[in-house]
Order: sequence, then structure tokens, then C-alpha cells
Amino acid sequence: MVRYLLLALNFVVVLLMAIAPWAVLKREFGGVGVLLTPFDLVNPQNLELPAVNTGWAAPFFWVWVLLVLVASAALFVPNARTRARLLYGVGAVGLLLFVAEAVVFYQSVNAVNGPALEAGTSPRRLPLRRFSLSLGAYLGVFFSLGMLILARLQLPGGKAFLVRYRGVVVPLVSLLLASFIGALVVGFIRPGLGAEGKVLPLLDAVATKLDLVTYTFQLLFSPIISLTGWFQSLLLATPLIFTGLAVAFGFRSGLFNIGAPGQLTLGAICAMVVGVYLSGPSWITLPLSIAAAAAGGALWGAIPGWLKARFGAHEVINTIMLNYVAASLFLFLIASNEYKFFGVTVHLPFKAEGFEARSNEVQESSRIPLMLDLLVRDGHISWAIPLALLLGLGVYYTQRRAQLGRRLLVSAAAVLVGYAVGGFLPGPAVELTSALTSSRFNGAFLLAVLALLFYNFYLFRTPGGYELRAVGLAPKAAEYGGVNLRSKIVLAMAISGALAGLAATHYVLGGGVDEYRLKQSLPTGVGFDGIAVALMGQNTPIGISLSALLFGVLLTGGLDLNQQLAISRELVTVLQALIVLFIAAGGFLPRYFIDPLQAAQVETEARAEQEALEKALVGRAG
Repeated sequence: MVRYLLLALNFVVVLLMAIAPWAVLKREFGGVGVLLTPFDLVNPQNLELPAVNTGWAAPFFWVWVLLVLVASAALFVPNARTRARLLYGVGAVGLLLFVAEAVVFYQSVNAVNGPALEAGTSPRRLPLRRFSLSLGAYLGVFFSLGMLILARLQLPGGKAFLVRYRGVVVPLVSLLLASFIGALVVGFIRPGLGAEGKVLPLLDAVATKLDLVTYTFQLLFSPIISLTGWFQSLLLATPLIFTGLAVAFGFRSGLFNIGAPGQLTLGAICAMVVGVYLSGPSWITLPLSIAAAAAGGALWGAIPGWLKARFGAHEVINTIMLNYVAASLFLFLIASNEYKFFGVTVHLPFKAEGFEARSNEVQESSRIPLMLDLLVRDGHISWAIPLALLLGLGVYYTQRRAQLGRRLLVSAAAVLVGYAVGGFLPGPAVELTSALTSSRFNGAFLLAVLALLFYNFYLFRTPGGYELRAVGLAPKAAEYGGVNLRSKIVLAMAISGALAGLAATHYVLGGGVDEYRLKQSLPTGVGFDGIAVALMGQNTPIGISLSALLFGVLLTGGLDLNQQLAISRELVTVLQALIVLFIAAGGFLPRYFIDPLQAAQVETEARAEQEALEKALVGRAG
């Protein structure tokens, strides 16, 4: 049955390759372009097109048809190893074929644009602009990767191989499913690019629709190809890392901390109070402001933790209610400086002058510097941070035999030495664009990296972290083993709240909301986004950082999407929600991908199968 399903899937791949555009030769602002399909050019707006090689798509298409036929025939080969070899071969040839397509396409474009550039034409006025490969070519990559995975599944232990990496498989499948639904939504709400108000032949209309979907996702991921895009993406990813860690810390301890918005709000209030009203040198006020943000979040997290430990009150209800309390307290402090209680006028010092609900500005000494100021000094690249990271990581990995505490201390010393020495080393001159200099990407990102290291170190390298994870997995067993459940619940919620509170450093101390102050527009919604980040990252530090970066890229790309195609950036929110939905459903994968016990059973069966196979081989040799 599975073979026939795969056969049908192969047929769909060939069909899509036949009708989808393989490349966009030229595209105008707004998305209208000239599409190259294997058998035709689709030019719905009759854009002017110079003479360019378009004959390469059809031969490549027929080679792909041949590859798909070989893969389809391989499915019915009785010997598993032979079947695997054939599928591996198809996958490898497919990837090489895609590379060849890319080389031929970009050579044909350069043959047109090269002479124009030599003649002094501006890059913005080249004959071929915004060109790119498109869905037909990308399908070849997906098909090839699919064949490589299918080949591995034919060999002994293939299913166990996938189950072993279920922490990657489930989020990846969920992302693909969410993208598929998102593509259907985009295709439904908008006409094909260039097809507005026109009656096109059916195949051309389908090609423009597929181009719309492809271009939508190209725009969403476009930030990864520019330095400005990376800065903006990391700017948006920084608070998501904090809130993702906060939620994940709760999950690891068996708690559902849905109160990150309130904890972030309290962290912002405490950071503002210290940052505005504490005077002194920067090396005192800045660390104290950061500590105040963590303390505010920790306090707001510890309250529902104590309620759960003392009275058994569910943390979900309590954290939700405390979110409302925090929001009201936030507005109370910055909306007005005068309130009347029982006829007595009370004066507060927090609100700045003017109608807008905002606090006074944080003092210069308590502000977190911008990353650009840390990386570039006086027009030259600074080696301080790169050398500090290099030395810190180098010492950490070369001192593997040392005790962990000593290893960390020596690594921290190496970081300080690297930062000091790197500051004196001359760096190459660099010219900054206006887009880079206007970026608000700030040093809170480095705090987020430290928070990731803390999460990994505390939870997986210390007895306290082991006890917290034991409480999360089996609280009764942990209690039987001597763990104080009540104190661990309060501690877990306090640390989780502190991580959420640190997200406020990005906004208040780092100027992430354009100003170094507390404003009504504080985006506390990132607290809820942390749930999606934690779920997609499977509560691991690497997964959380990657999923936060992914959402940062998508949010940044959403701006381009809105500008060029007038598609609301709320599409990114829809994708986030769908990802959470699909991860909650385990990506609709078999149960052994989400149940640790069944996953362990699959791996045990695979080992038994492998041992039986080895014994059989030894028996034949004997």
C-alpha cells in the first residue's frame, strides 16, 4: 500500500514540475514577472525581455522524469539493499542535477547582464532584475532529499534512525505542514502575480498562482541573504529566545508557565526604576538594571509557584490572572502621576511629561549598547567580541578533563582577556549603510546567548537541574528519591520568570522599542510567542535558538511581504499558530515519534534486528 502511495506522490511531483515555473527571468516591484516553465514562457503583463537562453528547462525536465521513473521502479525491487542503493543513487543524482540547473540558469542570466554592467548600467536597471530559480527547480531538491531518507528507511534500523532524531523530525514536519496550509491560504486570497483582471489560459493561470506562492516564501526567507536582514532578524529573535527559554524551563520542570507576558512586564518595570533613578558609573548601574529585570520576573513567577506548592492552585490559571494584574500595574505607573485614594491625592514620579503613557528615559549609564557599536568602532571592525568568543570556546573545549566549575572560571577569564586584547587590535575599515546604522539590534542578544548557556549548564550539568527534570518527568518518583517538590516548584517558576523578565532588557535598556524607556507599546505578546518557540525547539537550547531565529526571519520577511505583495504580515502569526497546532498533534506522525516509551521500544527492536542479522552473517561465513 505504501509503495502505491509513493508511486502516486511521484506522479504528483512530475505533474507539478511540468506546470510550475522553473525560473523567474525578470520581476518587477509588486511581484509581476516573466516565468520560465519547461515548455513555455509565461509573461502575463508582457514585460520587455531581452534575448536570453530559455531552452535549458525542457531537457532538465525530461531527465527528472527519467529519475522519477527509476525511483518508482526501485520501489518494487524485492531486495531491500538493492532498493536502497537505487534510491540513494537517485537522490545523489538529483542533487547534482539541481546544482547543474542553477549553474546553467545563472550563466544564462550573466550572459545578458554582464555586458550591460560593463557598459555602465546601474544594477537597478539591468535587463534582468530580481531573477531567481522557482518552484519547479526546488521540487527537485525536495524530491532528492526525500529519496535519500527513503533509502535509509530501506536498511535495517531505518525507522529507529528517524525516531532517534524525532526532536528534529516532528518540528520539521510541523513546519512543512504549516507552510503547506499557509501556501493554500495565500493562493486562495490572492490572484496569481500579473493575472489581476486578466483571463489567462489554464496552465498559465496555474503557473502564476504557483509563482505567487513561491515568491511569498522567498520574501519570507529573504532576510537571510543580507547583513541588514540578519541584524533585523536577530533583533526580533532576542526577546523570543528569553521567553522561549522561560516557557521551556517550566516544561522541563513539569510546569506550564503561561505568564511570561506578566513576568516580562514586571521585569520591565523594575529595570526602568533602577535604570532611571539609580545614578552611578555604568559598570554599577547597568548590571544592577539587568539584575532588577531578572528579579522582577522572578518575583512574578515565584508567586504562582508558591500558590501551587502551598495550595495546589494550578499555575496556568494563576499565571494568566497575574498577566492581567501586571498589565494593570504597568498602566497605573506610567499613565498618570496623580491618583486620588479616599480623597487623598497621591503623587508618583514615573510618568514622563506629555500625553503619551511612558516613563522617563533610562540614564545613559544604564543603557545596553547597540551591537553595531560593539562590533565597529571609529569606522573599523573591533576584534574584542570575536576574540573573546574564540578564546572562551577554545579554552572551554581544551580543558575537558578539568572540573566543570574550574573549566567555566578559566573560560570566563579567557573571555575577559580576549575582549581586552581584541579591543586594542586594529581592524579593517568598514563602510556602514544607513540601514545598518538605523538598526536597534543591541547587546541584549549577548545576554540571550548567556541565558542559553545557563539553561544548558544548569538543567543538564548540575544536581539541581537533574532534580528539576526528575520532578518534570515523574514527580512522585522524584519525591520518593528525596527531592523537596514544593521548593523545586517555587524555584522552577522563579527561574522561569527571571528568564522572561530578562526579555525586558532588550526593550527598556537596549532601546528595542526605539526609545530607552517604558512605553505603553511594550510588546508583551512575545511572552505567548515563547510557547511556540519552546515547542518548536523541543525545549532544547539549540532548538530554542534556531526556532527563535526562524521566527525572527519570518517576522522580518513579513515586512517585505506586506510591502511588495500587500499580504498582511499576520500571515507569520498564522504560521506560528499552525506550527504549535501541528506540534501538539505530533506532526500527525506515528505515536512512536512522540511517546518516549514507544520510541525506546522501536530502538530496542532495531538493535535486536541488527544483532540477529549479524549472527546470520556469521553463521553463513562459518
